[in-house]
Amino acid sequence: MIRHLSINNLLLIDKIDMDIGIGLCVLTGETGAGKSMILESLELLSGRRIKSNVRPENNNKTIITALIDISKFEEIKNYLIEQEINVDNEITVKRIIEKDGKSKAMVNDNIVSLSTLKKIADHTIEIHSQFSEQGLLDSNTHLKTLDDFGQYQEELLALSKIWKEYKDIDQRYSEEKSNLEKIINKKEEYDFNLNELKMLNPEKGEFLKLEQKRKLLQNSRRITDTINQVVENFTREDPPGIDSLISTNVSLLNQMKDLLDENSNKQIDKLDSISIEILELINFYKTMLDSDTEGDSLENIDERVATYKRLAQKHSVDVENLDQKMLEIEEKLGSSEEGKINLEKLRDDLKNLEIRLSSKCDQISKIRKQNAKLLDKKINLEFPELKLDNAFFHTEIKDSEQSQTGKDKVNFKIRTNPKSKMGEIKDISSGGELCRIALAIKVTAERENHSTMVFDEVDSGIGGAVSTAVGERLRKLGKNRQVLVVTHSPQVASLGKNHFLVKKKIIDNNLSIEVNKIEGSEKTNEIARMLSGKHITDEAIKAAMKLIENVS
Repeated sequence: MIRHLSINNLLLIDKIDMDIGIGLCVLTGETGAGKSMILESLELLSGRRIKSNVRPENNNKTIITALIDISKFEEIKNYLIEQEINVDNEITVKRIIEKDGKSKAMVNDNIVSLSTLKKIADHTIEIHSQFSEQGLLDSNTHLKTLDDFGQYQEELLALSKIWKEYKDIDQRYSEEKSNLEKIINKKEEYDFNLNELKMLNPEKGEFLKLEQKRKLLQNSRRITDTINQVVENFTREDPPGIDSLISTNVSLLNQMKDLLDENSNKQIDKLDSISIEILELINFYKTMLDSDTEGDSLENIDERVATYKRLAQKHSVDVENLDQKMLEIEEKLGSSEEGKINLEKLRDDLKNLEIRLSSKCDQISKIRKQNAKLLDKKINLEFPELKLDNAFFHTEIKDSEQSQTGKDKVNFKIRTNPKSKMGEIKDISSGGELCRIALAIKVTAERENHSTMVFDEVDSGIGGAVSTAVGERLRKLGKNRQVLVVTHSPQVASLGKNHFLVKKKIIDNNLSIEVNKIEGSEKTNEIARMLSGKHITDEAIKAAMKLIENVS
């Protein structure tokens, strides 16, 4: 529902602000007063592209803003949240047109595309006029209209659940099939890579050890010479080495141990301990010199280090993770058999769901066809009272590709005289006929829709009792929703819950449009003008008051 509409600098409109309530809202005014400009603003808010005649002619921007209640449109809420737009129960929709004709659209101060405006309008605003692309002129809405009439929502919900399950399994099946095909197609490559890794037989931590050995071997001569020098310094006889000197000192000190105090003897013991540790160090370095390095040749180690690096680069992993890569390839090769089993199971699940889906689609299609006959009958009964005596309505249902809505393609067909063929609703030439047909369909079919409905020229070429019939249906349609009607009919205007008067005004030779909400005597005078013309007579005022009094 549109709570507030603000129009700035659009054609002859300088500035208009309208608080629009629920129920039947009528816009009246003399021919050419500018009522169509208000509809133009709604078309632009619905994402329609800009026509050349609506570009600003002054240096000011055209700004159209609407405050829209979306509390009953969960799909729109979810859609906007997906677009990362914070929403509550109301949103502000804005269309700004620059003087060069370029425009931008905004929702809650977030710049959005025209397709986003159209998405919002598809759910919240229906414009029924000869030149609108919305409403029943869009055959994609016909299926939903029929379903709203039939009220078989439980069946549709069951179908939607089966469809979701089917699509989920179908996606999993496609992914499993694709993965299995990749493994099968790459089996030769996987086998080669696995054998290559097995020949290396990588182990955790081995690469680091190889690098250390490599460094040791590269510097082996320097290391050997140095250790030899260290051992010689410990063990030489002339002059005496460290080992010989310390041993001699320990022997001399032990000879006078009985003559020394306790603390001095402790120091002798320490020196003796050092002598033992030096012997252990000598043995350690001698072992290093004597260690067997055959098989640990620099050439062999270089080759293994290079293999580690090459395979790590090939598989885009760290050298320390090559063992995991080998296990991963083994698992992929082993998973092909498991994948075949899983694929077979998913195929069976998919076949079972296809059977359930087809059965549910057949059931709903049967229900639709039954309701289509009833809908056709009720709509055709509406036509005579709306001065559409020669019109005939028919719901065409054809088979289509299965989807979450079933297998039916629904299209409303119409003929306006007995000699013409059944055709698309959008091919009807008369705007007034089009709106009355739309009114007959909407008042008959829709029960739960909460979108704002806009009718233009709905009373074109009719009057008297027919206008009253149109007005009553518009009022009925507005019981639980917002209905905005541009009308020249006093009968329709008298039934309006909210009445807006559109007038031209001239200030300093400049023509502009103003819109005012009227009630009481102002509403009576406006309906009287619509009855009598430019000069309002007493009889017209009495007739206007009578029309208003008859509204219960």
